[in-house]
Amino acid sequence: MGVNLFLSDDDLVVINALDDGSLYAAPNLVEELFSYPYLSDSYLLVSRDEQGKPTGYIPLGLYSDYDSSLMLSYIPAIPSSPPISPTYTPGAENVIANLWRLLDKSVTYFDVDVVADHDFSDLEETASAYCLSLEQYLAYLSSSRRKDFKRKLKVAKKYQIEQGNLSDVVKAWPWMKSVWEKRGAYDDEHVSRVMRWLREIEASGRATMKVDKYLLDNKCVGVNCCVIHDYHGITHIDDYLTWYDASTAPGLGIVSALYNLTNPVYCGDRYNLGLPGFYGNTFGGHEYKWDIFPKSIRLNQSIINLKITIDPV
Repeated sequence: MGVNLFLSDDDLVVINALDDGSLYAAPNLVEELFSYPYLSDSYLLVSRDEQGKPTGYIPLGLYSDYDSSLMLSYIPAIPSSPPISPTYTPGAENVIANLWRLLDKSVTYFDVDVVADHDFSDLEETASAYCLSLEQYLAYLSSSRRKDFKRKLKVAKKYQIEQGNLSDVVKAWPWMKSVWEKRGAYDDEHVSRVMRWLREIEASGRATMKVDKYLLDNKCVGVNCCVIHDYHGITHIDDYLTWYDASTAPGLGIVSALYNLTNPVYCGDRYNLGLPGFYGNTFGGHEYKWDIFPKSIRLNQSIINLKITIDPV
């Protein structure tokens, strides 16, 4: 794996011992989580059995809350914009179970699907659903929404789609930079963090990188990037980004999501859009991440509330 800057030798022993071949078990990805720039004192929280053997782990770190207090949090897969499955590390449910017994039941946000059947978890809706055929999907929509999406799909027939790669994602960033600047949400470091994470995923060999280039008159006007991987017998299509030329390809975020959700190749698999917000509050410009999923087909996720607050020095 090269020079290790973040994980201790003991951490690597645990990670390698529990490596089940899934995406978030890859040592290089766990180490990348530890490099999240806005966290401090990051460490691997490990659960063990009575014999002291590790049964699971979750990467954790401290981050500054809105009131400048430090709060303990899991480290999201892609800072500021995680997919729905950021903490699918081996044995995460065992770690959560141990925490629940030891700590006060309060407010830190853990989203771990694998504990959804436990009595100690609350449930929140996610921007995710199982992939359906277009006909099945449209049947769940209201008449007005169905008409709107059909119109968008009809307009989208003008695009040609070709297979791309991560270099195409980099080339598409200036378009989204312009969009985000207008929203007042531009982050100069975002593209480097995103690309570093996606390249680590590609290097792990544990997922399929699906990059679709949307062409108009043979010119690229947008890029959609999904990471496809298996976890506990379920195939996940994690939709990381759609960066597009807003002047020539408006609405491409919705169109690409519709194409992925209703792609017959993925029928029955789990499609996850990036996190749209907490408790129904969406980030600016991301409202479609709720709108595209009728309430009746949204999948739930476990929210484990464990608050550890440290007063700022």
